[in-house]
Amino acid sequence: MKPEKLTGFAWLEQQLLLALLLTLLWLFYLPQAPFASITGKTLWLAIQLAIAGVMLKLYWSAQARRDKKVDTATARWLVGYASQSGMALQLAQYSSKQLQSAGFNVELAELNQLSQQKLHQYQNALFIVSTYGEGEPPDNASQFYQLAQQWQHSFNQLQFSVLALGDRSYQNFCAFGHWLHRRLHSLDAKALQPIIELDSADRQSQALAKWQLLLNGFGKPVADTVIDSTPWLQASLHSRYVVNPASAGLPCYTVKLQLPAASTWQAGDIVDIQPENNRSSVALWLTKHLVNGCQPVRYQQRTIPLCWALAELELDKAAPPTRNENLSTWLTQQTKLPLRSYSIASIPEEGHLTLLVRQVQKDDGSLGIGSGWLTAWANEQQNVQLRLRQHSQFHLPDDDKPIIFIANGTGIAAIRALLAERVKRGQPQNWLLFGERRQQHDFFFARDIQQWQQQGFIQHCELAFSQDQATKRYVQHLLAEQQARLVQWLEQGAAIYVCGSLQGMGVEVHQQLQQLLGTEQVEQLMQQGRYKRDLY
Repeated sequence: MKPEKLTGFAWLEQQLLLALLLTLLWLFYLPQAPFASITGKTLWLAIQLAIAGVMLKLYWSAQARRDKKVDTATARWLVGYASQSGMALQLAQYSSKQLQSAGFNVELAELNQLSQQKLHQYQNALFIVSTYGEGEPPDNASQFYQLAQQWQHSFNQLQFSVLALGDRSYQNFCAFGHWLHRRLHSLDAKALQPIIELDSADRQSQALAKWQLLLNGFGKPVADTVIDSTPWLQASLHSRYVVNPASAGLPCYTVKLQLPAASTWQAGDIVDIQPENNRSSVALWLTKHLVNGCQPVRYQQRTIPLCWALAELELDKAAPPTRNENLSTWLTQQTKLPLRSYSIASIPEEGHLTLLVRQVQKDDGSLGIGSGWLTAWANEQQNVQLRLRQHSQFHLPDDDKPIIFIANGTGIAAIRALLAERVKRGQPQNWLLFGERRQQHDFFFARDIQQWQQQGFIQHCELAFSQDQATKRYVQHLLAEQQARLVQWLEQGAAIYVCGSLQGMGVEVHQQLQQLLGTEQVEQLMQQGRYKRDLY
């Protein structure tokens, strides 16, 4: 077997020690003649011994580092995650695989699986954690969050790093990740580096490069970014239409996309859309900066007009290229529009990927970039760049246990896909609670729901249209009115799926469940995977 070749710092360290050893030998063989007096000879001997001591100390330090490196390779590693929409889990899975490929003993675990005693078993830990809403932990970290606040024992054996995911539109950006970093540090754990913040809508962030650099330091370097290997797909816009004409709310569209053959997903999954600017915005930018938008550029492995490439950029942040600047290089240095994520409302067997998109209107009347692209600016049959993202925490159970589905607004999209999958499987124990403004205008997917109800696949359907009566009623009121049935279904092993707005419905439903069932039982349902939430 060939000896392992030393590289980098290890090689430099070896050469330095060899040089010091030669220096030591040279010093001891120097003639003593220049020092005739006893004092001079004694001083020279002391200098030689001091130098020898320093070199021995360097040697043993290097040996200790080498031994420590060997111990690290055999030590237990933890990759812990807290994920609500699946992105943190995806990153955790990638990080775990990269460490395992480098020969490390790695365990992947959600934070709720970690006790104080279990965490003491690890010497190294990487944490990838999302922040939910206004600074809350994700559901699969809620128990960990409560328990960890009471911990007292030292974790001085643990080295850790935190990748915190968040949304900059919320005031408390990456709050749970910061709490975790501070808490571990307060318990004597050693941070390998400062916390890394990642805006979940920004896939070009330097945060990913920093995290990849950290992983490369432990194992085999990887050239690609850490985000994932999920391929980008070119889907064509098949059709779109308004589903709430004359509604008091903002327009909602059913958008159907035709994906390439063999594309697949599961009910509950999410799609990431790369939005584009409208053509007038691109034309105004080109006119303002006196740039020719028809000139060809090499962009994303194809040659296209510059104006096409500009459609994907944040134009308000893009300074124009200089006269002699290479356009392809300039494009790679610009910030792309952040992705927009949507729940998928259909299953693959239906032939199209269906979305339910509510238009977002800014204060100046302009449309939001994601909803504007899908509902107004993209032409039918035009390509839409997207990628499918697995949301395993919102998938259906394998068995046919009863399911209680709760949704409001466009949250019915994911629930509609889950119900379609239950119908396909022939599983009829489904109970739907849905709320919106008015039944006449805002009953999304009404035809499907009514048909499944007639076929016996929705055993109970409770509807709350808040503006159809003088006293407003919401889905949390439906729960309170059906407490007996709720308890009965849960005793039969039912699971609860909630999808829709976090503020308002999400909070109110959670509090209502706590009042009806007790906080302890709600936490127990969450730990058992029988209470799942997809809120935004």
